[in-house]
Amino acid sequence: MCLSWDGLNLLLFLVLAWCLAPPAHCQGPRYEKFLRQHHDHPRTNAGRDYCGAMMQRRGMTRPCKNINTFIHAPKAQIQAVCGSGGIEYWGMRRSRAQFPVTTCSLKGPPWGRCSYLGHANHRFLVITCDPAGWPMHFDESHIM
Repeated sequence: MCLSWDGLNLLLFLVLAWCLAPPAHCQGPRYEKFLRQHHDHPRTNAGRDYCGAMMQRRGMTRPCKNINTFIHAPKAQIQAVCGSGGIEYWGMRRSRAQFPVTTCSLKGPPWGRCSYLGHANHRFLVITCDPAGWPMHFDESHIM
């Protein structure tokens, strides 16, 4: 198959349009991992052991992850922290508003059956964003 310059330009235009139109196509694996580990909106009804169920469902129990926070807000609100919804904070972004979250903390050793203690509250988010403005890391150490 041989493409002319016009055909190549059209193909390049279509790829760029596909990436820019609905952003979900080109956010990358780090954003997808961020969502898998931290996004849960609306909050899943996982019974009495929310943290145990969610950590297992999201693949964070082999080995047991020490701490993880689930954010109960729409993706667009979380993504906005990378822009006007956040402020510069130690090379990261801190949300201007507090978000509803559940923080799951490991109760026992990081092997065997993972057992978590859940704590629901509201807090500011501290995240790292990629250059395109998508969340890619949630900083657990800045609890506010």
